[in-house]
Amino acid sequence: MSERLKKANFIWKTAMAVAGAFFYSFGINMFISGIGLYSGGIMGICQLIRSLLGRVIDFPFDIAGILYYIINIPIFIMAYRSIGKRFLFRTLLCVTAISVFTSLIPSPAAPIVNDRLVTCIIGGFISGFGIGLTLRMGSSSGGMDVVSLYCIKRDLPVSVGNMSLMLNIVLYGVCMMVFDVETAIYSIIFAFCSSLALDKTYSQSVNAEATIITKAHGGEISEAINNRLVRGVTSWTGKGAYTDEDTQILCVTLSKYELSALRHIVREIDPGAFVIVKEGVKIEGNFLKKLA
Repeated sequence: MSERLKKANFIWKTAMAVAGAFFYSFGINMFISGIGLYSGGIMGICQLIRSLLGRVIDFPFDIAGILYYIINIPIFIMAYRSIGKRFLFRTLLCVTAISVFTSLIPSPAAPIVNDRLVTCIIGGFISGFGIGLTLRMGSSSGGMDVVSLYCIKRDLPVSVGNMSLMLNIVLYGVCMMVFDVETAIYSIIFAFCSSLALDKTYSQSVNAEATIITKAHGGEISEAINNRLVRGVTSWTGKGAYTDEDTQILCVTLSKYELSALRHIVREIDPGAFVIVKEGVKIEGNFLKKLA
């Protein structure tokens, strides 16, 4: 890929990541903040702190985004050496965008939809789509995403999923005690819809196995996969039954999100190569899970 195309691709992904931050902020402010519900994770904690502070201080705008930015500062300092420069730049940009958007987008005085359940579903899907879009563009919304990547890179024996679950249990438990059971339940519904939309938008969690059959470019393709995708490749020599010619067979396991990049590498080096892809494969052992 030429430098010009790389630069254009970087700008496009950065712009779309910021667009994802907008959708996330729009879904939260326009649908759930106005009816007194709370998102999950770090943002949910910031919203809760905002509500408690709002009882004694009358803020001119929603400070949840500002609190979110402040909480993310020590997280970025902790993970600075563990994440790539481009991922760090886009994530910092997205966290800043979320802080600005959640501060500027006004929550409606009256609910957009009268039905609280429908409001949770619509808001959840919009915000979840936004987070999924930022992840697809090689960025994140900060918070637990960065903590997750830090733990993976450091090979720490910590389950980020369990950490997030415990965080949400505490958050919604406090909501239940400070407000009411209904607020906690509808907030959980919102968080569930948001997670569902995120999973549908971002296919990183779906693993795939690709087998590449090439006649003379196995080494070049393997090197490109190692350098660009940071994935290991297993190779062996085969023989075509019809042509009786020697071929090189490469096998690589990666996320579904990385398949388009793999196809681009193969087409660039050997347009005549044969590629077989199996999606949804189960992987155990030393397989690197990446956010970008």
